Amino acid sequence: LTKRFGKKTIISELSYRFSDKGLYVLRGKSGIGKTTLLRIIAGLDKDYSGEIIDGGIGRISFAFQEYRLFPQLSALENVMIASKDDSDANKSMAMDLLSQLGFSFEEMSLLPSELSGGMKQRVSLARTFMKNAPVILLDEPTKELDAVLCRQVCEMIKKIAEDKLVILV
Repeated sequence: LTKRFGKKTIISELSYRFSDKGLYVLRGKSGIGKTTLLRIIAGLDKDYSGEIIDGGIGRISFAFQEYRLFPQLSALENVMIASKDDSDANKSMAMDLLSQLGFSFEEMSLLPSELSGGMKQRVSLARTFMKNAPVILLDEPTKELDAVLCRQVCEMIKKIAEDKLVILV
């Protein structure tokens, strides 16, 4: 895989095979192509040379650096939209995810404009986990979280990586 922005090469002849499950962490300085690689794997960036096998939007759930929440939907509705199923079972699952991420029942009904940055981050993560895709991409998933929530989220990610492929920046 090679990716260029104009004359600048960001990723040069990268070749790697990920397992079907497990946790992979991409680290490095700003601007070296970590987010770009996630976007390529997700099928959101197609301007590169090389090949991605088994990537693409249908197999991926992606928590971006930006929250990308629907402003007219509550925290709970923003999570539920990932499953495209408003059954009681899915509502219960979404509520459980938000609860694990520190939300009270009352906070689940808040709109994004009423949420702090850390709360928006957690809604975004819950929505990503709710999709139940085989591949989870997480771009700086703990950037807005305090130490306690960071540990909780990291534990959730480790647990999810037991059954899915998780790639984290």
